[in-house]
Amino acid sequence: MLDLIRLSLFFLLLATISSAGQNSKLGTANKKQENPCGSATTQMQLNQCYGEQYRKVDARLNAVFGNLMRTMQKALTEAVQRNDVDEKKYQESSIQKLNAAENAWVAYRALHCDAARHQVEGGSMSPMAWAACMAATTDDRISELKNAYEDGDFKLE
Repeated sequence: MLDLIRLSLFFLLLATISSAGQNSKLGTANKKQENPCGSATTQMQLNQCYGEQYRKVDARLNAVFGNLMRTMQKALTEAVQRNDVDEKKYQESSIQKLNAAENAWVAYRALHCDAARHQVEGGSMSPMAWAACMAATTDDRISELKNAYEDGDFKLE
């Protein structure tokens, strides 16, 4: 009975993750997203596919974050070159706060997805649950960064 409850909770979690991922994508594209792992027929294939999806979105996050940090570093360098002490302090503080927020977010993501994985711990679905959570949470972080830092002319992707 406990296993049935855990399995039900896991599927509810997957539905929530899928829904959150779909909702974050609706803001960037109004087209329907197909399940990239829909053709997988075994649990091993699903685990591999969801793992690959996570690796792709993580690489995308690294690119977005790198673009943001380069832009902030450039602004800092320009402030130093102009001997603008106030702007230099502002840019240093902005970089420090972004790094602190990203470190906290990385810890949150790890704990959050470990908790999601725990619902099916020991089962063959465990890697898929973890990877699906990591991908959805990472995709949400990309949206957060874009919403916070992009404007009309400045884009992170």
